[in-house]
Amino acid sequence: MVKEFQKYDAELIVGGCLPKIEKDKLGEVFQGRTINTKDLDKDPDKMDELFPEFIVKFRDVDDANVSYHNLNEGNIVGALKNYLGKIGWLDKFINTFQTEIFKTVYGKNSFFYHILLDEPMYRMRISWGCNSNCSYCGIKQAIGPHKSKPLKKVLDEFKSGLKEGHKHFMMNADDIGAYGTDIGSSFSEVLDKMTNIPGDYFISIANLSPRWVIKYIDHLEEIMKREKIIRIGVPVQSGSNRILKLMNRFNDKDKIKDSLLRLKKVFPKLSLHTHIIVGFPTETEEDFLQTLDFIKNCQFSAGQLMPFSSKSGSEAASIEPKIPMDVINKRLLHAKSFFKKEGYSVKYKSQGRTFLFDKLDYKL
Repeated sequence: MVKEFQKYDAELIVGGCLPKIEKDKLGEVFQGRTINTKDLDKDPDKMDELFPEFIVKFRDVDDANVSYHNLNEGNIVGALKNYLGKIGWLDKFINTFQTEIFKTVYGKNSFFYHILLDEPMYRMRISWGCNSNCSYCGIKQAIGPHKSKPLKKVLDEFKSGLKEGHKHFMMNADDIGAYGTDIGSSFSEVLDKMTNIPGDYFISIANLSPRWVIKYIDHLEEIMKREKIIRIGVPVQSGSNRILKLMNRFNDKDKIKDSLLRLKKVFPKLSLHTHIIVGFPTETEEDFLQTLDFIKNCQFSAGQLMPFSSKSGSEAASIEPKIPMDVINKRLLHAKSFFKKEGYSVKYKSQGRTFLFDKLDYKL
Protein backbone atom coordinates (compact mmCIF):
# COMPACT_ATOMS: atom_id res chain seq x y z
CA MET A 1 0.00 0.00 0.00
CA VAL A 2 2.87 2.38 0.77
CA LYS A 3 4.38 1.71 -2.65
CA GLU A 4 1.01 2.27 -4.31
CA PHE A 5 0.33 5.56 -2.52
CA GLN A 6 3.76 6.89 -3.42
CA LYS A 7 2.60 7.08 -7.03
CA TYR A 8 0.32 10.02 -6.24
CA ASP A 9 1.40 13.63 -6.68
CA ALA A 10 1.24 14.43 -2.97
CA GLU A 11 3.22 13.97 0.21
CA LEU A 12 2.65 10.59 1.84
CA ILE A 13 2.71 10.38 5.65
CA VAL A 14 2.68 6.90 7.19
CA GLY A 15 0.98 6.62 10.57
CA GLY A 16 -0.12 3.96 13.05
CA CYS A 17 1.72 0.97 14.49
CA LEU A 18 3.84 0.14 11.43
CA PRO A 19 6.53 2.83 11.85
CA LYS A 20 7.29 1.48 15.33
CA ILE A 21 6.92 -2.29 14.86
CA GLU A 22 8.56 -2.63 11.43
CA LYS A 23 10.75 0.46 11.24
CA ASP A 24 13.51 -1.22 9.20
CA LYS A 25 11.16 -2.90 6.71
CA LEU A 26 9.26 0.35 6.23
CA GLY A 27 12.56 2.17 5.72
CA GLU A 28 13.34 -0.08 2.76
CA VAL A 29 10.45 1.43 0.77
CA PHE A 30 9.70 4.75 2.47
CA GLN A 31 11.84 7.61 3.78
CA GLY A 32 9.13 10.21 4.35
CA ARG A 33 7.51 11.56 7.48
CA THR A 34 5.89 9.15 9.94
CA ILE A 35 3.86 9.34 13.12
CA ASN A 36 3.42 6.31 15.36
CA THR A 37 0.60 5.58 17.74
CA LYS A 38 2.71 5.44 20.87
CA ASP A 39 4.19 8.92 20.41
CA LEU A 40 0.83 10.34 19.39
CA ASP A 41 -0.70 9.17 22.66
CA LYS A 42 2.11 10.84 24.64
CA ASP A 43 1.83 14.09 22.72
CA PRO A 44 -1.37 14.67 20.68
CA ASP A 45 0.14 17.92 19.39
CA LYS A 46 2.42 15.87 17.13
CA MET A 47 -0.50 15.44 14.72
CA ASP A 48 -1.07 19.17 14.65
CA GLU A 49 2.61 19.69 13.79
CA LEU A 50 1.98 17.74 10.58
CA PHE A 51 -1.07 19.85 9.71
CA PRO A 52 -0.51 23.30 11.25
CA GLU A 53 -3.19 24.89 9.04
CA PHE A 54 -6.00 22.77 10.52
CA ILE A 55 -8.46 24.79 12.58
CA VAL A 56 -9.69 21.87 14.72
CA LYS A 57 -6.90 20.44 16.84
CA PHE A 58 -6.36 16.70 17.09
CA ARG A 59 -6.60 16.69 20.89
CA ASP A 60 -10.12 18.15 20.63
CA VAL A 61 -11.45 15.37 18.42
CA ASP A 62 -13.44 12.71 20.31
CA ASP A 63 -13.38 9.03 19.44
CA ALA A 64 -15.54 8.10 16.45
CA ASN A 65 -18.31 5.79 17.61
CA VAL A 66 -19.94 4.99 14.29
CA SER A 67 -18.08 3.46 11.35
CA TYR A 68 -18.16 5.19 8.00
CA HIS A 69 -17.64 4.24 4.37
CA ASN A 70 -14.72 5.83 2.53
CA LEU A 71 -16.17 7.03 -0.76
CA ASN A 72 -13.20 9.18 -1.74
CA GLU A 73 -10.91 6.47 -3.04
CA GLY A 74 -9.10 8.62 -5.57
CA ASN A 75 -10.00 6.58 -8.66
CA ILE A 76 -12.83 5.97 -11.11
CA VAL A 77 -14.39 3.25 -8.93
CA GLY A 78 -14.32 5.56 -5.91
CA ALA A 79 -15.89 8.39 -7.89
CA LEU A 80 -18.61 6.05 -9.15
CA LYS A 81 -19.38 4.87 -5.61
CA ASN A 82 -19.58 8.46 -4.48
CA TYR A 83 -21.96 9.36 -7.31
CA LEU A 84 -24.20 6.33 -6.86
CA GLY A 85 -24.28 6.85 -3.10
CA LYS A 86 -26.07 10.16 -3.70
CA ILE A 87 -28.96 8.43 -5.49
CA GLY A 88 -31.21 7.33 -2.64
CA TRP A 89 -33.00 4.35 -4.16
CA LEU A 90 -29.85 3.07 -5.91
CA ASP A 91 -27.74 3.38 -2.76
CA LYS A 92 -30.40 1.39 -0.88
CA PHE A 93 -30.41 -1.25 -3.64
CA ILE A 94 -26.60 -1.60 -3.52
CA ASN A 95 -26.62 -1.95 0.28
CA THR A 96 -29.38 -4.56 0.08
CA PHE A 97 -27.48 -6.46 -2.61
CA GLN A 98 -24.32 -6.38 -0.48
CA THR A 99 -26.27 -7.65 2.51
CA GLU A 100 -27.67 -10.57 0.51
CA ILE A 101 -24.18 -11.46 -0.73
CA PHE A 102 -22.82 -11.55 2.82
CA LYS A 103 -25.86 -13.53 3.96
CA THR A 104 -25.20 -16.08 1.22
CA VAL A 105 -21.47 -16.31 1.96
CA TYR A 106 -21.62 -16.38 5.76
CA GLY A 107 -25.21 -17.50 6.53
CA LYS A 108 -27.99 -15.41 8.05
CA ASN A 109 -27.31 -16.73 11.55
CA SER A 110 -23.56 -16.26 11.24
CA PHE A 111 -21.55 -14.42 13.87
CA PHE A 112 -19.50 -12.77 11.12
CA TYR A 113 -22.56 -11.78 9.08
CA HIS A 114 -24.01 -9.84 12.00
CA ILE A 115 -20.69 -8.36 13.09
CA LEU A 116 -20.04 -7.07 9.56
CA LEU A 117 -23.51 -5.88 8.62
CA ASP A 118 -25.47 -5.35 11.83
CA GLU A 119 -25.59 -1.61 11.45
CA PRO A 120 -25.78 0.90 12.91
CA MET A 121 -23.17 -0.37 15.37
CA TYR A 122 -21.98 2.00 18.08
CA ARG A 123 -18.29 1.34 18.75
CA MET A 124 -16.74 2.24 22.09
CA ARG A 125 -13.00 2.30 22.75
CA ILE A 126 -12.84 2.23 26.53
CA SER A 127 -9.04 1.96 26.81
CA TRP A 128 -5.91 1.49 24.73
CA GLY A 129 -2.41 0.11 25.15
CA CYS A 130 -1.42 -3.02 27.05
CA ASN A 131 0.60 -4.02 30.13
CA SER A 132 0.84 -7.69 29.21
CA ASN A 133 3.92 -9.25 27.63
CA CYS A 134 2.61 -11.79 25.12
CA SER A 135 5.71 -13.11 23.42
CA TYR A 136 4.34 -12.82 19.86
CA CYS A 137 2.69 -9.40 20.08
CA GLY A 138 3.82 -5.91 19.08
CA ILE A 139 0.92 -3.91 20.54
CA LYS A 140 2.76 -2.84 23.68
CA GLN A 141 5.76 -1.77 21.63
CA ALA A 142 3.63 0.18 19.18
CA ILE A 143 0.95 1.69 21.41
CA GLY A 144 2.46 1.73 24.89
CA PRO A 145 1.16 0.89 28.36
CA HIS A 146 -2.50 0.48 29.23
CA LYS A 147 -4.53 3.65 29.66
CA SER A 148 -8.22 3.72 30.61
CA LYS A 149 -10.74 6.28 29.45
CA PRO A 150 -12.42 7.95 32.47
CA LEU A 151 -15.46 5.98 33.67
CA LYS A 152 -17.76 8.97 33.38
CA LYS A 153 -16.71 9.55 29.76
CA VAL A 154 -17.38 5.87 28.91
CA LEU A 155 -20.85 6.04 30.44
CA ASP A 156 -21.57 9.39 28.77
CA GLU A 157 -20.63 7.88 25.37
CA PHE A 158 -22.90 4.92 26.05
CA LYS A 159 -25.82 7.15 27.04
CA SER A 160 -25.20 9.30 23.96
CA GLY A 161 -25.43 6.21 21.76
CA LEU A 162 -28.69 5.19 23.41
CA LYS A 163 -30.09 8.68 22.94
CA GLU A 164 -29.24 8.49 19.24
CA GLY A 165 -31.25 5.28 18.99
CA HIS A 166 -28.44 2.74 18.67
CA LYS A 167 -29.18 -0.86 19.65
CA HIS A 168 -25.87 -2.64 19.18
CA PHE A 169 -22.84 -1.50 21.17
CA MET A 170 -19.37 -2.91 20.47
CA MET A 171 -16.87 -2.44 23.31
CA ASN A 172 -13.25 -2.75 22.24
CA ALA A 173 -9.70 -2.11 23.46
CA ASP A 174 -6.23 -3.60 23.12
CA ASP A 175 -6.67 -5.34 26.51
CA ILE A 176 -10.24 -4.55 27.47
CA GLY A 177 -10.24 -6.55 30.72
CA ALA A 178 -7.52 -4.30 32.14
CA TYR A 179 -9.95 -1.38 32.08
CA GLY A 180 -9.89 0.62 35.29
CA THR A 181 -6.72 -0.85 36.77
CA ASP A 182 -5.02 2.53 36.35
CA ILE A 183 -7.89 4.76 37.52
CA GLY A 184 -9.27 2.98 40.56
CA SER A 185 -12.07 1.22 38.69
CA SER A 186 -12.46 -2.18 37.00
CA PHE A 187 -13.86 -3.87 33.93
CA SER A 188 -16.63 -5.44 36.02
CA GLU A 189 -17.60 -1.99 37.36
CA VAL A 190 -18.02 -0.41 33.94
CA LEU A 191 -20.06 -3.42 32.72
CA ASP A 192 -22.21 -3.33 35.86
CA LYS A 193 -22.99 0.37 35.47
CA MET A 194 -23.66 0.08 31.73
CA THR A 195 -25.99 -2.92 31.92
CA ASN A 196 -27.97 -1.35 34.77
CA ILE A 197 -28.96 1.50 32.46
CA PRO A 198 -32.45 0.71 31.11
CA GLY A 199 -33.04 0.44 27.40
CA ASP A 200 -33.53 -1.84 24.42
CA TYR A 201 -29.92 -2.63 23.49
CA PHE A 202 -27.31 -5.36 23.47
CA ILE A 203 -23.53 -5.33 23.90
CA SER A 204 -20.67 -7.17 22.22
CA ILE A 205 -17.23 -7.28 23.86
CA ALA A 206 -13.99 -7.79 21.94
CA ASN A 207 -10.51 -8.85 23.09
CA LEU A 208 -11.32 -10.04 26.62
CA SER A 209 -8.22 -11.98 27.61
CA PRO A 210 -8.93 -15.26 29.49
CA ARG A 211 -7.17 -14.06 32.64
CA TRP A 212 -9.74 -11.30 33.05
CA VAL A 213 -12.64 -13.71 32.51
CA ILE A 214 -11.27 -15.81 35.36
CA LYS A 215 -10.57 -12.79 37.60
CA TYR A 216 -14.08 -11.38 37.22
CA ILE A 217 -16.04 -14.58 36.70
CA ASP A 218 -18.29 -14.15 39.77
CA HIS A 219 -19.19 -10.59 38.74
CA LEU A 220 -19.62 -11.57 35.09
CA GLU A 221 -22.07 -14.33 35.99
CA GLU A 222 -24.32 -11.83 37.75
CA ILE A 223 -24.04 -9.31 34.92
CA MET A 224 -24.80 -11.96 32.28
CA LYS A 225 -28.14 -12.69 33.97
CA ARG A 226 -29.34 -9.29 32.73
CA GLU A 227 -29.10 -10.66 29.16
CA LYS A 228 -27.59 -7.47 27.77
CA ILE A 229 -24.18 -8.88 26.80
CA ILE A 230 -24.77 -11.27 23.91
CA ARG A 231 -21.27 -11.73 22.44
CA ILE A 232 -17.80 -11.93 23.97
CA GLY A 233 -14.53 -12.38 22.11
CA VAL A 234 -12.04 -14.34 24.21
CA PRO A 235 -8.75 -14.83 22.31
CA VAL A 236 -7.32 -18.01 23.85
CA GLN A 237 -4.64 -18.45 21.11
CA SER A 238 -3.90 -22.09 22.05
CA GLY A 239 -5.37 -25.06 23.91
CA SER A 240 -1.96 -26.31 25.05
CA ASN A 241 -0.74 -25.20 28.47
CA ARG A 242 2.85 -25.58 27.30
CA ILE A 243 2.36 -23.30 24.30
CA LEU A 244 0.36 -20.80 26.36
CA LYS A 245 3.28 -20.58 28.77
CA LEU A 246 5.67 -19.86 25.89
CA MET A 247 3.24 -17.19 24.72
CA ASN A 248 3.33 -15.57 28.19
CA ARG A 249 -0.43 -16.04 28.38
CA PHE A 250 -2.61 -17.40 31.21
CA ASN A 251 -1.70 -21.08 30.97
CA ASP A 252 -4.34 -23.10 32.84
CA LYS A 253 -6.73 -24.15 30.10
CA ASP A 254 -9.01 -26.01 32.54
CA LYS A 255 -9.71 -22.80 34.45
CA ILE A 256 -10.36 -21.00 31.17
CA LYS A 257 -12.81 -23.69 30.05
CA ASP A 258 -14.61 -23.80 33.41
CA SER A 259 -15.10 -20.02 33.43
CA LEU A 260 -16.41 -19.91 29.84
CA LEU A 261 -18.84 -22.76 30.48
CA ARG A 262 -20.10 -20.97 33.59
CA LEU A 263 -20.97 -17.97 31.42
CA LYS A 264 -22.71 -20.19 28.85
CA LYS A 265 -24.67 -21.90 31.63
CA VAL A 266 -25.98 -18.69 33.15
CA PHE A 267 -26.84 -17.25 29.70
CA PRO A 268 -27.13 -20.01 27.05
CA LYS A 269 -27.68 -17.47 24.24
CA LEU A 270 -24.20 -16.04 24.76
CA SER A 271 -22.05 -16.24 21.62
CA LEU A 272 -18.36 -16.84 22.37
CA HIS A 273 -15.72 -15.98 19.77
CA THR A 274 -11.99 -16.73 19.88
CA HIS A 275 -8.66 -16.32 18.05
CA ILE A 276 -6.20 -19.18 17.60
CA ILE A 277 -2.57 -19.05 16.45
CA VAL A 278 -1.50 -22.15 14.53
CA GLY A 279 2.17 -23.08 14.31
CA PHE A 280 3.60 -21.13 17.22
CA PRO A 281 7.31 -22.04 17.57
CA THR A 282 7.82 -25.60 18.97
CA GLU A 283 4.09 -26.44 18.59
CA THR A 284 3.75 -30.21 18.21
CA GLU A 285 0.97 -32.15 16.54
CA GLU A 286 -0.31 -33.03 20.02
CA ASP A 287 -0.37 -29.34 21.03
CA PHE A 288 -2.36 -28.56 17.90
CA LEU A 289 -4.90 -31.36 18.47
CA GLN A 290 -5.33 -30.23 22.07
CA THR A 291 -6.25 -26.80 20.74
CA LEU A 292 -8.98 -28.19 18.47
CA ASP A 293 -10.47 -30.22 21.31
CA PHE A 294 -10.29 -27.19 23.59
CA ILE A 295 -12.32 -25.08 21.14
CA LYS A 296 -14.94 -27.81 20.95
CA ASN A 297 -15.11 -28.33 24.70
CA CYS A 298 -15.42 -24.61 25.43
CA GLN A 299 -18.47 -24.41 23.11
CA PHE A 300 -17.10 -21.50 21.09
CA SER A 301 -19.61 -20.21 18.57
CA ALA A 302 -17.09 -18.70 16.16
CA GLY A 303 -13.48 -17.78 15.71
CA GLN A 304 -10.41 -17.33 13.56
CA LEU A 305 -7.42 -19.60 13.03
CA MET A 306 -4.34 -17.68 11.95
CA PRO A 307 -0.87 -18.93 11.03
CA PHE A 308 1.91 -17.75 13.31
CA SER A 309 3.84 -14.75 12.05
CA SER A 310 6.90 -13.37 13.78
CA LYS A 311 6.96 -9.71 14.84
CA SER A 312 10.39 -8.07 14.64
CA GLY A 313 11.93 -7.75 18.09
CA SER A 314 9.33 -9.94 19.80
CA GLU A 315 10.35 -12.71 22.18
CA ALA A 316 8.70 -15.33 19.97
CA ALA A 317 11.01 -14.35 17.09
CA SER A 318 13.89 -15.98 18.99
CA ILE A 319 12.03 -19.16 20.04
CA GLU A 320 13.19 -22.23 18.12
CA PRO A 321 12.41 -24.38 16.30
CA LYS A 322 10.03 -22.54 14.01
CA ILE A 323 7.25 -24.57 12.43
CA PRO A 324 7.62 -24.80 8.61
CA MET A 325 4.85 -23.14 6.63
CA ASP A 326 3.94 -26.37 4.85
CA VAL A 327 3.26 -27.97 8.26
CA ILE A 328 1.16 -24.99 9.33
CA ASN A 329 -0.86 -25.22 6.11
CA LYS A 330 -1.50 -28.93 6.71
CA ARG A 331 -2.73 -28.15 10.21
CA LEU A 332 -5.03 -25.43 8.91
CA LEU A 333 -6.53 -27.90 6.41
CA HIS A 334 -6.93 -30.46 9.19
CA ALA A 335 -8.69 -27.81 11.30
CA LYS A 336 -11.02 -27.05 8.40
CA SER A 337 -12.10 -30.71 8.23
CA PHE A 338 -12.39 -30.90 12.02
CA PHE A 339 -14.71 -27.91 12.26
CA LYS A 340 -16.90 -29.11 9.42
CA LYS A 341 -17.37 -32.44 11.20
CA GLU A 342 -18.30 -30.56 14.36
CA GLY A 343 -21.05 -28.66 12.55
CA TYR A 344 -19.25 -25.38 11.93
CA SER A 345 -19.34 -23.38 8.73
CA VAL A 346 -15.77 -22.72 7.58
CA LYS A 347 -14.65 -19.85 5.36
CA TYR A 348 -11.14 -19.27 4.04
CA LYS A 349 -9.60 -15.82 3.76
CA SER A 350 -6.77 -15.95 1.25
CA GLN A 351 -5.07 -12.91 2.75
CA GLY A 352 -2.96 -14.27 5.58
CA ARG A 353 -4.32 -17.81 5.12
CA THR A 354 -6.87 -17.24 7.90
CA PHE A 355 -9.81 -19.59 8.54
CA LEU A 356 -13.11 -18.37 9.96
CA PHE A 357 -15.27 -20.96 11.70
CA ASP A 358 -18.84 -20.30 12.74
CA LYS A 359 -21.54 -22.40 14.39
CA LEU A 360 -24.31 -20.37 12.71
CA ASP A 361 -26.11 -20.17 16.07
CA TYR A 362 -26.46 -16.41 16.34
CA LYS A 363 -29.69 -15.43 18.07
CA LEU A 364 -30.84 -12.11 19.52
